[in-house]
Amino acid sequence: MHFKIKRTIDNKESVPSKSTMEFGCGFRRLVIKPTFSMELNSSGKNDKAKYMRFLRKDITIIATAYCPIIYQPCKIITFTKESGPVKMDVVATGVVLPPDPLKVILKRIILTGYPLRCHKKKATIRYMFFDPKDIKYFKPVELYTT
Repeated sequence: MHFKIKRTIDNKESVPSKSTMEFGCGFRRLVIKPTFSMELNSSGKNDKAKYMRFLRKDITIIATAYCPIIYQPCKIITFTKESGPVKMDVVATGVVLPPDPLKVILKRIILTGYPLRCHKKKATIRYMFFDPKDIKYFKPVELYTT
């Protein structure tokens, strides 16, 4: 599910992506960890979105999570859970977008390495996956190796 939310003016705390939040959608209350992204096309017809690390206050953000299907014209209100007893702050308000399982959230990763050989459209890069963190991240991706 995708939710188009806008941050409230009253809330000043930073909300990172994938933090626990409570969404009030009509009569439902969903406790989810949404991924924040920004639409690349303002008309909303594009199936790609740019990953955002934090919920910003100056732009509308798309929050994406796995949850039961909620149909459109449903309004939502978003809360954060504090570690205290039952204290909840209103973070954002917005609307539900149509369910689209094919929407892609893009995240830019910078790889570093030393070019060893370059020929036309091919290059051999040495020490590209030198860090074990890089190896773990790119393991599911098929790369052409010689």
